[in-house]
Amino acid sequence: MEKSMYILVFFMFFSYTLVTKESKKIFHQEASMNLDIHICPTNLLTQKQLQEIADLTTFCHRHDGIELSYPVEEEHLTHFLGYLADGRLAACLTLISYEETLAECCAFTHPEFRRQGFFSRLLDEAVSQYPDVDLLFAVSEDCADAIKTLAALGAEKDSDEHMMACDLNSWHMAQQAGISDGTIASHPFSLTQTSETEYTLFRSGILCGTTSAEPISQTTVCLHHVEVLPEFRNQGCGTAFLQLLLPDLAQKGFKKVILQVAGDNAPAIALYKKTGFSVTKTLSYYFY
Repeated sequence: MEKSMYILVFFMFFSYTLVTKESKKIFHQEASMNLDIHICPTNLLTQKQLQEIADLTTFCHRHDGIELSYPVEEEHLTHFLGYLADGRLAACLTLISYEETLAECCAFTHPEFRRQGFFSRLLDEAVSQYPDVDLLFAVSEDCADAIKTLAALGAEKDSDEHMMACDLNSWHMAQQAGISDGTIASHPFSLTQTSETEYTLFRSGILCGTTSAEPISQTTVCLHHVEVLPEFRNQGCGTAFLQLLLPDLAQKGFKKVILQVAGDNAPAIALYKKTGFSVTKTLSYYFY
């Protein structure tokens, strides 16, 4: 049997009703029978379609108070656009393939047309390209309806992921706390920017940490892969790294730093909180 492909579905706009896993196929068929929707699959979005998607996602952002984005600039994406009979875009869904066994699915449904089977139709169309699929859903912790639906489907919780953010206007408070415990004062740490987004930390001239800081807007930067080399862990290097990096990013004009961290990574969470970060959202991942 071929390896199953995992599809990561942003569940904020998930439109399933409570059904059992055994009735999933029947549910999709029944939902599709009376649904007047035209599905347009495409690998290349026109300017008109780009504007339609922008209008739809902007409306959803304002209605739901969320910031999830719909990718349109990445290459090799497959889009499924669901249109009403009058030509309005009611829902959109895209698959982002990262590797042979991993794809991400991002979907938006207009609030007026949710729980009417639009997501189901688009997902059916997308999944038809992958005959054997396991689904991995990302669910916001405050989305009770989505969690109940997953429970009814028999989905199993796998892990939690925290979204954290730091206001750079107040980074100096965390820095002062670090200096008071001697983290930086006791060692000659230095920060080096090795490329547009890559940073390294040195202690006494020896490399001890690396990270990537990728701008996602003019005022916000996202940290990826904050890593301290094994032989330097539990020695204050992580704290020093952030205490040097945050003011450097502030000097470049950024106002906010964001990152993601696994919910079971207690040491990392403690480090980020110590240096000025706070949890802004928690996503739970479910296998189905």
